[in-house]
Amino acid sequence: MNILALTAIVMIVVGYASPTTAQNVQPVGKEIVPPFGYIGFCARNAADCQRSQDIRDTLKLNKAKWRELNHVNDYVNQTIHPTDDLALHNRVEWWSYPSKNRGDCEDYALLKRKLLIERGWPANSLLLSIVKQWDGKGHAVLLAVTQQGEYVLDNQHWKIELWQKTPYQWVKRQSKHHPYVWVNLDADRQPETPMTLSEPIPEGLDKRSRPKLEMQDDRS
Repeated sequence: MNILALTAIVMIVVGYASPTTAQNVQPVGKEIVPPFGYIGFCARNAADCQRSQDIRDTLKLNKAKWRELNHVNDYVNQTIHPTDDLALHNRVEWWSYPSKNRGDCEDYALLKRKLLIERGWPANSLLLSIVKQWDGKGHAVLLAVTQQGEYVLDNQHWKIELWQKTPYQWVKRQSKHHPYVWVNLDADRQPETPMTLSEPIPEGLDKRSRPKLEMQDDRS
């Protein structure tokens, strides 16, 4: 077989094997300053912002892991009552784990990340992310990076979707290489100063329509 024929076969194989994965992986830009609220969170919770000893930055998504991902997302969305930082902490921007079953968007995302790490998910595959909603307001979600694509856990939506199927403009997220490092996601934006979130979450979840959940072990 000559070189041209071999090259053609390789190109065909790559052409059929790679598009789905490539389309499901979010392009990232330059390193960027973390949000102010996250900087404060790390000052109070240093252990949660350290580089993980688990070097995996993706996870193979099988049926058990998909069920686990949905269970954690549903559990947190159902358990936590949406409350903004000013009402809960008397501060405009205060990232923390939910307090007394109350919190805003980044608090939901932080708790989901913590619960999934406790259940064996690599920390480098669970990335806090900042997006813009249709009205231009900031919003925080959790991105689960898997070999099948990058999925969004959102307190405003029960269904877990691939990142490109969400209605958001993606702004920034944690780097897969270190949780304290953030990267730019918008090619049209230059590295910026930390942004704060406004009006973090509306009362948009009808918790009465969901069954009561408990954090049980789905790993078997």
